[in-house]
Amino acid sequence: MICSCRYVLILACAMSATLTALAQKTDTKFDEQYNFSQHKRYKWRENRLVTRQNPDTNEVMDLKIVKAVNQLLGSKGFVEVQDKPDFYVYYDGGGDAQIGAGGANLAGSGPTTSADLSPSYGLGNGPTLAPSTWLKLKGHIEFHIVDAGSQKAVWETTYSKTFRDPDKAMRNMDKEVNELVSKSFKDFPPKSKS
Repeated sequence: MICSCRYVLILACAMSATLTALAQKTDTKFDEQYNFSQHKRYKWRENRLVTRQNPDTNEVMDLKIVKAVNQLLGSKGFVEVQDKPDFYVYYDGGGDAQIGAGGANLAGSGPTTSADLSPSYGLGNGPTLAPSTWLKLKGHIEFHIVDAGSQKAVWETTYSKTFRDPDKAMRNMDKEVNELVSKSFKDFPPKSKS
């Protein structure tokens, strides 16, 4: 009995880790001929962040994303400049809300016979329905790096994550921004062939 309980606990932990891993994804493409060791100066282009949040919240989120990217790039030897950059950085971000409804469930059993004067629950107003609805948000952010001379994309990454509790994610904005930036730039700069 103890062994089977331990097995169930291990299985539950493994399933939880799998679900967490499935909830986020990073996909990166890059030009193998572009040598980032010779291109260290960057400048930001206009970012596009489209969410259902208040515009002030989007502005704060944008500032946090730019700051986190600047810190990460700085730690890897890249320098933000205003003139004569080697490459430009910008991002497109947003989310898709998914609202689901699983039907309605009776909150109580109601009168059991026609002789019952009032229901066995609630305030006597009859059966109530408790809808089983949920909201989840699939967030996406695409970072783009474009060579300043050729205007050709040399590196792009897309990070996606499903948020089962979007309000909690907003309360933990700093943590979420740091995660999306660190995972997006995990393998940056890529190794070049030249």
